[in-house]
Amino acid sequence: MSNNLIKKTIILNESHKKCINEWFSMLQQRSYPFYGSTYNGRKLRAELRRATLPFGVMLHEGYCCLANVLFNDTHRLTLTPVHQQALAIFVSVAAFASANNEKAPFAAQLSEKAKGGQRNIMSPLRFEQLQTSETPEEFCRRLIRAIKLRGEQGVNLFSLADGIFLWVREWHNRLQNLSPTINPFERLSVRWAMDYYSTNKLPKE
Repeated sequence: MSNNLIKKTIILNESHKKCINEWFSMLQQRSYPFYGSTYNGRKLRAELRRATLPFGVMLHEGYCCLANVLFNDTHRLTLTPVHQQALAIFVSVAAFASANNEKAPFAAQLSEKAKGGQRNIMSPLRFEQLQTSETPEEFCRRLIRAIKLRGEQGVNLFSLADGIFLWVREWHNRLQNLSPTINPFERLSVRWAMDYYSTNKLPKE
């Protein structure tokens, strides 16, 4: 039962997934239509990679074009500071991804074995550090490191995005001294840990 609960996203839905996947495809092309406009995605991606972490991307078109779609009346992602900040972290991180890989959840992909070796792509120590990030900047930088460790294999962008949105919500709740959710399967640390340490690994890519 727990595996099914973890596979279910907490904040984002399939409509948001379509937007995210299309936006990422746009970043890989020099001319790509994205919801009524055509963009030079390569240029936008380069700007996002140079932005100040974690919220500097909010000043750039690459962030704004995705935000305008997700927060519109069709896709109905609620426009709140929490969601805006979460989207900024996601955009900052996703700009460094080489590919969108949906074969496994994001955290499970970090524990897959590096090609030709027995070590995890991200070591348990670095994974624990990622899990215990205390600030958005720290969390963002460690996620970018994880993205780079995955390299050409890419990451599951939708899984990553939902995790980031959940992390930011939990971070805001801690700042307000609110109690964490009672259901452990709705806590990011539990969800990611169960994916990372799962024994049901997919075949090597």
